[in-house]
Amino acid sequence: MVRTFEREKSMLILFLCVFLTLSWPQAAAEDSEANALLKWKHSFDNYSQALLSTWRGTSPCKWEGVQCDKSKSVSSINLANYGLKGTLQNLSFSSFPNLLSLNIYENSFHGTIPPQIGNMSKVNVLNFSSNSFHDSIPQELWTLRSLYSLDLSICHLSGEIPNSIANLSNLSFLDLGGNNFSSHIPPEIGKLHKLEYLGVAGSNLFGSIPQEIGMLTNLRLIDLSRNSLSGNIPETIGNLINLNQFYLSNNSLLSGPIPSSLWNMSNLTLLYLDANKLSGSIPASIENLANLEQLALDNNHLSESIPSTIGNLTKLTMLYLSFNKLSGSIPPSIGNLINLDALSLQANNLSGTIPATIGNLKRLTVMELSTNKLNGSIPQIPGSQYFPLPATGMPYTTL
Repeated sequence: MVRTFEREKSMLILFLCVFLTLSWPQAAAEDSEANALLKWKHSFDNYSQALLSTWRGTSPCKWEGVQCDKSKSVSSINLANYGLKGTLQNLSFSSFPNLLSLNIYENSFHGTIPPQIGNMSKVNVLNFSSNSFHDSIPQELWTLRSLYSLDLSICHLSGEIPNSIANLSNLSFLDLGGNNFSSHIPPEIGKLHKLEYLGVAGSNLFGSIPQEIGMLTNLRLIDLSRNSLSGNIPETIGNLINLNQFYLSNNSLLSGPIPSSLWNMSNLTLLYLDANKLSGSIPASIENLANLEQLALDNNHLSESIPSTIGNLTKLTMLYLSFNKLSGSIPPSIGNLINLDALSLQANNLSGTIPATIGNLKRLTVMELSTNKLNGSIPQIPGSQYFPLPATGMPYTTL
């Protein structure tokens, strides 16, 4: 009886020792992560600290904006739109070995992005968008090979986009738009084969668009608008067969003809090439873009006539061809575009009469035809109002 009791006692002690041995690292890790988060919180201003009132104690898994994995280790920090004001200097990135997602979108974080960010080797998602950082992106960030989504847009960052961006080969989403870079687009960007979204709009980019852009065959959206890109649009752009939205507006040094390969990109729904110095003609092969809903080619140097095949783009809701050097007549096939909300052909060298088929465009809310050499009357469109422009004798039409 005594021996049985002693044996059971020994087994109980052994079980407790094993349990404590296994659970101690988990508890220690949880406590370490809690302390790291609390230290970060206490570096914020008083108002921001009050917003994180649930951040107290030693169990961060219960805190607002924090999620943990099955081992009770922090896996996600989501503080988007909290109105926080502070820096990242007091955030111990190495204290979160299992962190997969860090989202601080739309706050008032300032200062620099610390190089210690490179310690988060498992992180998949970083969203620092719409904050007030400064200085360049630390080189250590470009070592985070597990990233598949990186959003540093509207962060007031400067410096260059380095060749080492090629390290982030798992990226499917990349937005660096709205910053103050002084950089070219590195050819190494072509190695990001999984990329589906590429946004670098309004970021003071210069130089040419690299041929390697055509290697990003999984792209669905590309936005390089509002930069200082120069040279021609590379013919390799036509390799982006999955592209739906292409924004290249407001690059006033971008010149030359629109590459012929672009007119075969049949999955395009939005195409914005306005406010550049593109030249040449609009080819008949524009009809291949049968899924286009919005087309903006205005404010360029395009010449020759509007092809009749444009009438095959029956999904178009917006067609802007104004402020070019287009000549000839308005093709009657324009009346096939029955989904058009806006039609702008003003400030060209168009001549002849306005086709009666314009009257088919019953959804129009804006029609701009001024500053051309058109004559005759405007076909009646239900609900339209005409306002004469004395300089041209042609009406500006709003509907």
